[in-house]
Amino acid sequence: MTQKDHKDVFKQMNNNTQDDQSLTAEELLAKLEENLGPRRQERAKKALSKRKSEEQKGFFKGFLSNKNPKKKSSFLGDSFQDDKALLEKEGDRAKGWFEKNHHEMAAESETDDLADQSLKSFGQTSSDSAAIQQTVAEGLNTESESESVGQPATKAKNDNQALVRGSFWLSLGNIVSRLLGAAFILPWLAMFGAAANQANALFSQGYNIYGILLSVATFGFPSAISKVMAQLIAKEDDDGLWSLTKQSLQIGTLLGICFAVLLYVAAPVLSNGNPNVVPVLHSLAPAVLVFPAMSMVRGVFQGHQVMHISALSEIVEQVGRIIYLLVATWVVLSHDGSNWTGAVVQATFAAFVGALFAIAVLAYGWVRYKKLIHPRKPLTGSLVYHREKKSGRGFFSLFTPDKAQSMVLSILKESWPFVIIGASTNLFLAVDQYSFFPLMKAFFHSSGDNLQVQFALFSANPNKLVMIVISFATSIAATALPILAAKKAAGDLAGLKQQLMATLQLTALVLLPSALGMYAIADVLYKFFYPIDDTAEAGIYLLQFSALLTIVMALFMLLAFVLQALSQGKVVMRAFGYGLLIKLVTQIPLIYLFQGMGALIATGLGLGWSLYQMLFYLFKAYDLSFAKMNKTLLLAYLSSGVMALIAYLTGKFSVHFLLGDSSKLGAGLATFLSVGVGAVVLLFLYKRFGLLRQVLNRGKVN
Repeated sequence: MTQKDHKDVFKQMNNNTQDDQSLTAEELLAKLEENLGPRRQERAKKALSKRKSEEQKGFFKGFLSNKNPKKKSSFLGDSFQDDKALLEKEGDRAKGWFEKNHHEMAAESETDDLADQSLKSFGQTSSDSAAIQQTVAEGLNTESESESVGQPATKAKNDNQALVRGSFWLSLGNIVSRLLGAAFILPWLAMFGAAANQANALFSQGYNIYGILLSVATFGFPSAISKVMAQLIAKEDDDGLWSLTKQSLQIGTLLGICFAVLLYVAAPVLSNGNPNVVPVLHSLAPAVLVFPAMSMVRGVFQGHQVMHISALSEIVEQVGRIIYLLVATWVVLSHDGSNWTGAVVQATFAAFVGALFAIAVLAYGWVRYKKLIHPRKPLTGSLVYHREKKSGRGFFSLFTPDKAQSMVLSILKESWPFVIIGASTNLFLAVDQYSFFPLMKAFFHSSGDNLQVQFALFSANPNKLVMIVISFATSIAATALPILAAKKAAGDLAGLKQQLMATLQLTALVLLPSALGMYAIADVLYKFFYPIDDTAEAGIYLLQFSALLTIVMALFMLLAFVLQALSQGKVVMRAFGYGLLIKLVTQIPLIYLFQGMGALIATGLGLGWSLYQMLFYLFKAYDLSFAKMNKTLLLAYLSSGVMALIAYLTGKFSVHFLLGDSSKLGAGLATFLSVGVGAVVLLFLYKRFGLLRQVLNRGKVN
């Protein structure tokens, strides 16, 4: 179309302005499309068709690797370059005319939103459009690329903010769900009375196996899918997105069926000779059935950066689980007070009920964001991308992966070690579970009931409280981890080094007061949550040791996250392997010498060695130095120590002058007073020493 033709078309359109005022936005849009460059759109369609044909033949990769912009744009035709400037000028005139006469119709309906968005694109460069216009954008010469020279820095900053914001939502969901997961302990164990420790031990034995199985069942698919979706969204590949979404749900369903059947059938073998464990594992099979598919849906939302839905689903899942757990336990024990095993079975089955609550939230999010997850095909004539239908790709297409699936498999090859790392805590607990009972029977000929109580004292009871601290510390510090990956990808070694040091300092600022505070108030804390009987003294002693062990466990998990962000999976796997080996070798003699405490010492030795290896690699590879962090670490130790001392004294004051700790009420009062006073002291000291800003910034470095 010549310049004269364009002017004639626009002249005719302007003459009919009065007649067009009564048209709807969609009708006006159709008319504008009819008049504004039909040949350009036809050429773009042909270009898209040609490009898809080349992609199918395997030439697409070579095309993208061509660094000569003139060669990349030649397939569009020289005439497009001649019409581009005039088309943009006419687009500006069309935009102004439409806004002048039809601004009152904006945002009235979905169709109007699409029309307004499409019309605004006429006033921009063609690189801002989707689908067909995406093909045009990739063919623009260096002149059109120069229009956005100032955009990369702003885009990178916005991307970093989005990553940190999304990570914050996920961390918030994790922390709140952990807190809720610990909150039910008090009323739940109170219902069991004298059988509370045995019930908690049985509950933990089932959940240890359940946690490992879930890690293996999901196999890192949700995170891999979210990464691939982010790439496909950047490429505006709606076909690939929807195809990946459907097939990820198919994979999740298949994995859920397989591992649920495996858990149910293998329950007698996994029970370690305890018949009470078998029905507990059977009750967890339904949760294993639905969890992988549910995790895939969460990965879909995370890939679309809708993090709050994923976080909300975790919180609602815990709420639903706790409600059913408490009600079912009360019903069972009310009917038969001695049937504590049946109550535990219902408590573990609550995981499935909680999953149903989470599915309801995810379903709401799916409906709420359906236009984002599955864009509908627009009306004929719209400039919005037309999603093409793909045929012949059903369930069995999983065995013939397309491009998106190949990307997922590629990420899984890199990230599969972190499936094991994600289950590292449960793996160490599983070593205790499957070695403690036979070793104690062989060494000391202890009865089964007595061993259940001892297992609860050193593993089940402290673990529920310790995991709150670990999740709190690692989740807050992990909000800075996406920035590490971004700086590494950008080749900013100086910024990467600075961010690493900031992340380690942030972890120390959060972890040290949490661990030392728990150690200081372990006496009243344990009595508040667990039975106040002749086993309480041993339980307090083991909780104090577990609180100190928390520092090692949390740092191990954090450094595993850091090295994952830096693509150093081999280092993590090697360190974890040596640590697990040390745990296995030292487990037998230490249990013989110290019983339950020996198992905790073996865990500390194994994870401590793994932590040392990862720290050594980071400090050597990235030239880190403790000397540059000495001030922050020293002030963190000082503040945490003062806070712990004051919290301890506050607890003692409450016990001796307000209410004794021989009752739940007195222990609870002392716990809350100690936590409250300690938090105030810590905030004052952190603000006084200038450390509070680092915590509030969550480790971000400008």
